[in-house]
Amino acid sequence: MPSARIPLLIVGARVLDLDGDLDDPPVRDILCEDGAISAVGTDLAAPDGAQVVEATGMLAIPGLVNSHYHSHDVLAKGMFEDLSLEHWGVLAGPLGSKRSLAEVRARTLAGALECLHNGITTVQDMNSAAPFSDAVVDTIVDAYAEAGIRVILGMTVRDQSQLDTIPWIDALAPAELHGIIGTARDEPAAQMAFLEAAMERIGDSGGMLRWALAPSAPQRCSPGLLEAVADLSRRRSLPVYTHVYESRTQRIFAHERLQAHGGSAVRMLEDTGLLGPHVSLAHAIWLEPDELDKVASTGTNVVLNMLSNLKLKSGVAPILEYRERGVNIALGCDNCSCSDVQSLLQVMKLFCLLAAVSTPERTGVTAAEALRAGTLGGAHSAGLSGSIGAIKAGHRADLVLMDLADPAYLPYNSAIRQLVYADSGRSIRRVVVDGEVVVQDGRSTRVDEAALRAEIESLMPTVRADIDRLQAGYVKVRPYIDEVNRRAWSMPLPIHRHVGLPRP
Repeated sequence: MPSARIPLLIVGARVLDLDGDLDDPPVRDILCEDGAISAVGTDLAAPDGAQVVEATGMLAIPGLVNSHYHSHDVLAKGMFEDLSLEHWGVLAGPLGSKRSLAEVRARTLAGALECLHNGITTVQDMNSAAPFSDAVVDTIVDAYAEAGIRVILGMTVRDQSQLDTIPWIDALAPAELHGIIGTARDEPAAQMAFLEAAMERIGDSGGMLRWALAPSAPQRCSPGLLEAVADLSRRRSLPVYTHVYESRTQRIFAHERLQAHGGSAVRMLEDTGLLGPHVSLAHAIWLEPDELDKVASTGTNVVLNMLSNLKLKSGVAPILEYRERGVNIALGCDNCSCSDVQSLLQVMKLFCLLAAVSTPERTGVTAAEALRAGTLGGAHSAGLSGSIGAIKAGHRADLVLMDLADPAYLPYNSAIRQLVYADSGRSIRRVVVDGEVVVQDGRSTRVDEAALRAEIESLMPTVRADIDRLQAGYVKVRPYIDEVNRRAWSMPLPIHRHVGLPRP
């Protein structure tokens, strides 16, 4: 159960409610008790001993939900650019493996704090840390608890190597370079047994931790591993997050290598029991029409990650097609080394703008819908509807106070549109998670951020040396990945997900 907290009364904020006036939200008080919102109204009385926050001139929004993120490469922020997904994966993929506990703690904490500073109160960490160990998982969980952020934690599982999952690369690249691409395969039963034991041992961290399952992607998992994930999800009522069709090359791989499932990663998930309201497909760019229909008919969620998709040249997800089919959409910021920022404000703006790529006509995609995806959509994907994503009585007290005196709101015409289109996050003054103020005036109330910065600087020589080593190997395999991408782009597809490029 969530731990008891000092009551918190927020007085006089404009409270943004997706069911209310979004342009000029009414002034309300918010009472938080035992980590939950107990009342939203006017002239609320402060309980004995309550912390009172004067919020006149502030906009209160629900805490944002970052529904797709990987903490393993936080320390590689700013290291890479001008790479396709397949190129980037050779460099960034190994950064989660065989790292010191000091580095695991620092990267987890740094990523969590960036999320909080940008108004993200819940993060779904699809955590790629290998090999699994109690010490690594405990370090991750403890770091999130130290930051004071709500986390949906899924430790990534896979039993197919990177070499197995890139089309033609095993034949194109000389055998002596296969290890650079990645040849490791982990035994599935041991991975699943470890995860279930960790869940039993750790529990829910006082209500701040929600466990999830994270099969890396259909092509990276055997049918047996996916079936084991589906079984554990059913037995423990766990959400499942996986990557699907992030790049055109992955779409071609499915046609070429997943013939047992009709050449479809979506059909493979269906065949192994992994479609439905408890499953979220991250990226989901290169789905074909029948797969879009299958996602919709099963109630499966999608998590869109426009920042990383653009940076890694992966294309634009079919936003309008998902909307037309009624698919629940959540939003994510993805890795720090391929989007470089944990800001759902940026993602929400892109969600609105990229929908216009598909048609010059009015799309109906609005700032309000973007906020819905960044809050309630993420809550739904995690199985936390009615618990997070709104400032309403009975929900957990996760919210953000933004200063309407910031230039983003001058002149003040529409709270929702200026939030999504104009605010960079500069206006954020307080972030509340589970009824506790965890960020105030740009500083964590829980973590000595100067000390963390110094700690990270002491770790960076090792990180940079390892990235230099990975770069040296990458240069050797780069021509073969270039050829993979060239072949993938030369093959015709019935769908097109890039702007301004002719169909092959």
